[in-house]
Amino acid sequence: MYIIDKSTEDQQTFSQRIPFAALGALLTDAQIETICRQLGHAWRERRLPPAIMVRSLVYRSLHRNKSIKTLLTDMAAANIRRKAPTDAAWCQARSKLPAALWPELIQRSAQRLVDLVGHQFLYCGRPVFLIDGSTVSMPDEPELVETFGYANTKHGLSRFPVARLTFLVRAGIQAVCDYKIGHYRTSEDAQFNQMWPTIPNGAICLFDKKFCSFYNLAKLRQRRISVISPLHQKRNPYKLIKAGKRIGPNQWIVRLDLAPQLRKRYKDDSLPRCVRVRLIRAQFRRNGKLKHLWLVTTLLDPQKYSQSSIVKLYRQRWEIETRIGSLKTTLQMNVLQSKKVKNVYSEVAATVLAHNLVWMVIHQAAQQTQTHADRISFLGAVRTILAFSFQLQTPNLSERHRAYTAMLHHIASQTNSYRPDRIEPRLIKRQTRKFLVSYVD
Repeated sequence: MYIIDKSTEDQQTFSQRIPFAALGALLTDAQIETICRQLGHAWRERRLPPAIMVRSLVYRSLHRNKSIKTLLTDMAAANIRRKAPTDAAWCQARSKLPAALWPELIQRSAQRLVDLVGHQFLYCGRPVFLIDGSTVSMPDEPELVETFGYANTKHGLSRFPVARLTFLVRAGIQAVCDYKIGHYRTSEDAQFNQMWPTIPNGAICLFDKKFCSFYNLAKLRQRRISVISPLHQKRNPYKLIKAGKRIGPNQWIVRLDLAPQLRKRYKDDSLPRCVRVRLIRAQFRRNGKLKHLWLVTTLLDPQKYSQSSIVKLYRQRWEIETRIGSLKTTLQMNVLQSKKVKNVYSEVAATVLAHNLVWMVIHQAAQQTQTHADRISFLGAVRTILAFSFQLQTPNLSERHRAYTAMLHHIASQTNSYRPDRIEPRLIKRQTRKFLVSYVD
């Protein structure tokens, strides 16, 4: 076993077969091979080394047809003088990829996005992170059932295994900085706790009310990480107000106490008996009716962090919903194709990496055309990247530069309308019957 220092002619040929030229500069052979060396991974000189396999997995995540046959057909069509590998050879090469390679690639892609545009999306000089969870389905294989389990629904157990996923997204940048996947019965709160080392000290976390536990508020505050979240449904805001202190219109400083039974469950002596937080009542109208939203934050200074800015910042939490939608709908991660546990992990990681790379191109297009990145269509960017990859395979540097510039302008031209108060329907009702049946008595 030995490590390749330079790509052979076969490797370069197979690199050109994958329509990946638009993202080739963001995921190079040198970067992947350097990480493999650092992980102590060695590989033989073959036609499908780690760099080719990583790019092919990312390309498969971007393509609408996820089958391996389609990927190998695209590789064969790009160069008819060479014989494409078989699906068995491709699967065998995929199984040899080190599991630690994917988290390192995802972390580096997120850091490159932060270096590119991170300074533009700060709140009072502090980075903001979004947290939320979801689920994905997969083939009904005994190995996957044992690892992930079935979902328990109101209609009984699901027909396919379901995995629990929790994402950590950098607000504004739209990069998935970290994620955890596990058994369906694993709580999103437990997965979020595992991602705490990824969040830097001094950051701000936005999450849903299910994460607004006393443990999360107290432990994150000890790390100087602030929180903005809706009040947990088990706490009565009016009881908190009665024992709290009013500091302005619709905002109070209140105290959250830790229940004795929860202290026994956590078994953490560093937990305080109480936590002082700021309670904000946000008012808005929906369908003509006045609604209230109770927000809890550990940003106690009303002069430095105004009430209106906190409410406006919390509205950005919806960004993670659209990011999960991009992963599950646009990149079709809602139903995985892999039939082994290791391949499931690789498929999810490749999809997350593809998501970050596409957003890197979107931010490049936004900077070049002075367009807001959050208005650019993610689906349009994916289609454009795949379409322009054939043109970008030219060896002529000037033509490649012109094609890349044209690709960025085309990506920036595909924008979504700004609809801040639009209600996102979770279910689109469609007529499922193709024919109307009439009954005659």
